[in-house]
Amino acid sequence: MSHFTKLERANIVNVDAFISANKELGLTEIRKNVEITDYYGNKIKVDVAIKVGKYDIALKKNDAGSYDMVADWWGLRTSDLPAKLKACRSETDLQDLILKYTTKHTIVAKYKAQGWRANIKEENDEFTIDLVRNQY
Repeated sequence: MSHFTKLERANIVNVDAFISANKELGLTEIRKNVEITDYYGNKIKVDVAIKVGKYDIALKKNDAGSYDMVADWWGLRTSDLPAKLKACRSETDLQDLILKYTTKHTIVAKYKAQGWRANIKEENDEFTIDLVRNQY
């Protein structure tokens, strides 16, 4: 069934990390402060939207100050997805993959701001992040 679903467990705090994660996954059309539409034509206003065919994966700021991930997940599964996302077998797998990449980019950004360099090794969508203190 197609409709908007808010993924509250996402609890995203770094919008730039979410954008970078989606770019790495092959989704590059980013829009800010827009309305998105589900299969039935229902619209909601969101802070950031990543275009996936005729659907979007979006962030909407919640009362706690972090962001919930919102999408018509069923609609997304019917879209032409980039290879890594197409390999997901369910809506939950798709959500988890986006969250995993967003978490990676959040960690790297946090430690980079503190003067660390991240060496990232990826194997089968599993990440190992080695942090090295930048020498000045």
